[in-house]
Amino acid sequence: MKRFIVIIAALLISTSILAQEKKADDYNTVREFRSKVFEVHNRDAREIASSVKLLGSGFKGADLSVNNDMHTITVRDFPENVAAIEGAIERLDHAIAETPDIEMKISVLIGSKTPLAGAPSVPDDLAPVIKQLESTLRYAHYGLMTATVQRTKPGDGLSGSGVAEPTLLGMTVKEGQPVMYNYHLHRITTTSGERPSIDIAGFDFSMRIPISVGGAAQAVQYQNVGFETPVSIRQNEKVVIGTTTMGDKALIVVVTATVGPK
Repeated sequence: MKRFIVIIAALLISTSILAQEKKADDYNTVREFRSKVFEVHNRDAREIASSVKLLGSGFKGADLSVNNDMHTITVRDFPENVAAIEGAIERLDHAIAETPDIEMKISVLIGSKTPLAGAPSVPDDLAPVIKQLESTLRYAHYGLMTATVQRTKPGDGLSGSGVAEPTLLGMTVKEGQPVMYNYHLHRITTTSGERPSIDIAGFDFSMRIPISVGGAAQAVQYQNVGFETPVSIRQNEKVVIGTTTMGDKALIVVVTATVGPK
């Protein structure tokens, strides 16, 4: 008898739930959908649509579509859902603040105990660096091997490579055996202020130098020299990042960083 009563109670509960769901369905069926087209002015319409689609009712017949070429989002839903989506689009559709450019000037100098034949002279803007190097290193002569200027954005990095003139390094290299260098700056970020700081998560510099190992075939092996270090630079400050010794000469990497206007 008790089991029979429990079964009847369960049936009554199920009937009640179905009745409530049918009543809700009937209510929503009677209510009318509203359609509206929203123009997106500052962002990608697909990104906005992806963010607001969960604000829809999900009821049968409701819809949200995107025309990225026309920069529009079309919504068909109950009035309160359309209003919620409209408010969300207004909040999200704003211009993205432009990030400033970071300009990096990377200069590779050659330090030598003897005069450097054919080496380009060091630019005047690096004269203070040379004066500092002369007081701390044992090299009396300096020349410019290469200098590059590159731009990047906060959060990004940059890379570069090239072929060095071997005579500047006091080397005689056969054809097909170039002296190659490359560098990579990992994740560059900035801090705001009157004089911004530019932080580099890691600065890698390496050079591949051909070394003769003798033998009848005059075999050549490449030797890697270089360094890796994190760097922090103030706006327009010239910083000696690192040095690499090669016999009686040295390679000195100097970096200047500037945060450009937004």
